[in-house]
Order: sequence, then C-alpha cells, then structure tokens
Amino acid sequence: MSLLTLLLGILTALAPIAGVKLPEPAAQETAMPARELVLEPQCEGEITGREEERMLAAIQYRCELVGLRGVQVRRDGRHFLVQVQSGLIPTMEEYTETLDELESVLNERTSMQLLRVHPDSELLVRDGEVQELLVAYETAVVAHEEHPELNTAAPQMPALPARLRLPGYMLAEHRVVSPEDGSGYYEYMVVQRPEAAAEEEMLVTELEVNRASPDVLRGHINVELTARGGETLTRLTRSMRLGKERLAILLNGEIACAPLVHAELGCTFFISGMDDGVSERVVDGLSMPLPVPVKVIDRRGVEK
Repeated sequence: MSLLTLLLGILTALAPIAGVKLPEPAAQETAMPARELVLEPQCEGEITGREEERMLAAIQYRCELVGLRGVQVRRDGRHFLVQVQSGLIPTMEEYTETLDELESVLNERTSMQLLRVHPDSELLVRDGEVQELLVAYETAVVAHEEHPELNTAAPQMPALPARLRLPGYMLAEHRVVSPEDGSGYYEYMVVQRPEAAAEEEMLVTELEVNRASPDVLRGHINVELTARGGETLTRLTRSMRLGKERLAILLNGEIACAPLVHAELGCTFFISGMDDGVSERVVDGLSMPLPVPVKVIDRRGVEK
C-alpha cells in the first residue's frame, strides 16, 4: 500500500470524528453497449443516388433529434444500419426509451407543398355553385367531428365545378385564428394542383427541405431548401406577377399562409401564422424527412 493511499484512509476514518464532511466520490457513468437498428425501406424499388444520400442524412439527423451521439449510419444491401453508441446514457432503461423514441420519430413528417394561388381565387370562391359545395362540405365536417363513429372517413374537399374550366386547380382551406381569443374560421383559395405544378417542374415539397428552425421573436418558421429546391422556387416565383400573385404554403393539405410574392425567392423563406405548439411539431416534421418510410425490423447488439 502506498503512503498516499494510507494517508487518505486515515483522513477518511477521522473525518466523521472531527465533524468534517468529505465530498462524495463522483458517480461512475457506464456507457451502455452499442446497439444496431436494422431499417427496411417500405417501397418496392431500389433506393439509389440522390435518394440514398438523402436517406443516410435524414436518419442521421433524426438520431441527433432524440439526443443520440456517436451514431454511424450505413447501407447494407437493401437495408440501412444504424449503429448507436449510448454516449453517457446512464441506465439501460433510459437507453431503451431513447431507442423507442428514435423508432417513433424516424417516419414523422409534415407534408409541405408550395403552390401558386390562382389570380382570380377570391372571385372563383364566391361563385354560387362553389359556395353550395363548401357549405355542404363544412356541414359534413361538423357531423363527422360530432359523430365520428357513424362515418370513419373524414369528408374530402369538393372538386371545382367542371363549368369553371380550371383543369390543374383545386380548392384548399386556410384556418384563420383570432389573436384575441383563439377562435377561428376557415377561408378557401383556388390553388394549383401538386401534380400540375410537378408537370411544369415547379413543385417544391418537404423532400427539398434541408433545415427548418423556429424564429421565436417573429413567430416564424425559417425554412432552408436544398440547392435543387431553391432553383425550383426561383423558377416558380420568377413566373409570377410580383406584388400581385400569392404563393400558398400548404402543410398537411391545409394552407398555413399565402403571402403576396414581392420578389424572386431562393433557398430560404419563412412560414408564419402558427402557435408555438404547432410550430414545434412542424419544425420537427419538416426537418429533413426520409424520402420513403422505413420499418425497424431488428434491434441487436454489436460485438466489439
């Protein structure tokens, strides 16, 4: 036994007698064993090229979202393997909970579409036949909300009347919320259909989002697109009459906002008009979603 060890032992023994409280030794944090999640893409075709790069980056991002460090993501044939180091997670229970959380957020996504609003949208919505269709739709929505057990399928937005001759356009709804008491109502707009915008190569979706982050001071969500998404948005806004036409930002099929376009847009823009709770979910759902859903088919240990 060394002299230093002997002296430490004597001091530890005498400390209680002298009324001295020694600091407790720091608890040892034991890293949990590495685990590997096996993810299987839920699609028929092969994932290659740009989609594969996006898949690897999106899985990595969602691991970071739940606080996992030391994650390695790689491709193995059709599957994607996520090797998870626990970092400083102190217990196996917490480690398991974290992996469970990762499984639940892997496929979380908020669908986003940037679509041109028809220049005569307000006039078209006031059309008598359109108004009749919207009243019937709202009545069906209320009935469904009050008695969902009678009809499990939610009512669908009505199609525009054929006599208006507007192929490539559809009705979309926007919930307007009063800042005073939180009450709200729906207004409707005529916007381009996603498939029509895609045909013109002017469709931007959540798959072109690199990052989304909240701007707490302004109440916005800042969105950063990929280079390809930014180029598409530039083409779209360049084709619009600046200061006169509106761009609708649809989240999960509903218009979040539809601002007038005053200048050509590129890789960055913002979404406004949401409360903090909704905004947080949208940020998580928009930030680099997986190009196709995945299923965790195995969770196994990793031998060193």
